[in-house]
Amino acid sequence: MNITIIGAGAVGRLWGCKLAAHHTIHFWTRDNCQKLAIHLSGTSATSSITPEATFQFDANQPTLLASSEVVLVTVKAFQVEAAIQAFKAHLNPDTAVVIMHNGMGSQQTVSALLPENPIIYATTSQAAFRPSENDVRHTGLGPTLLGGINPQAEDYQALGQLFDDALPPCTWQDDINQPLWRKLAINCAINPLTALHNCKNGELARSEFNRELTGICQEVAEVMSAEGYPITGTELRQQVDTVINATADNFSSMNQDVCHQRQTEIDYISGYLISRAATHNISVPYNQRLWQAIKDMEKHYHDQ
Repeated sequence: MNITIIGAGAVGRLWGCKLAAHHTIHFWTRDNCQKLAIHLSGTSATSSITPEATFQFDANQPTLLASSEVVLVTVKAFQVEAAIQAFKAHLNPDTAVVIMHNGMGSQQTVSALLPENPIIYATTSQAAFRPSENDVRHTGLGPTLLGGINPQAEDYQALGQLFDDALPPCTWQDDINQPLWRKLAINCAINPLTALHNCKNGELARSEFNRELTGICQEVAEVMSAEGYPITGTELRQQVDTVINATADNFSSMNQDVCHQRQTEIDYISGYLISRAATHNISVPYNQRLWQAIKDMEKHYHDQ
């Protein structure tokens, strides 16, 4: 298949390299470069390519975007609208668009901008970072889940196999909102705390974080249950602890954003939870405090 990757961050580069084993990959980025070189290293989930390899991709060519059968959008949640505005003039209305970012809350905007296209949302636990400009390092394996959010996407279950062939495990979900909520719970717990304390994920296993993690999970569980996805705070806390242990040596994306004084996805993580809690009259003080703390950090990035 012809696939365009929107965004050349760590996740986009990882998926581009992995999908290139079976498909023709084209990148669409914020600059005007016509070629993109990527050196991939680290964990290899498949035997399709060696664990370390260099790839050359075409980039920013409207004719290649127009001929793509799948477009994978890997920019951050707050960048999705601008990214779609930048490429939608070249997009065929029958091209499937897969949105992959942390957090929730962009679905309505995407649906309004692309009313005819099949829209699929994905959440991944594959981890990657960019140690330098042309390098991407695959630092952790984990499941990828995807599913359609509009009627046009009903017949696209085969995309689950396409992504699984590139970077397993990946499965299609009849209701993608449930795994999106579970991933949101993990992000609400890990991302802001590791950003505020400038620590690796594994450090959250220390006893000093126990009360706060429990409180966060209890609040998310109440909101999830009100949204129609019943779960207990204990269940969510167990899932969060599993991720903390499995990714102990990793820095969260929000930690890295704060370290590099970049805008975070806090409004689509804790912020989204807070907005949904308000519609159900649920109090979420733990998540409210973390949201406010990250927003305060962003405001003071350039203070001396």
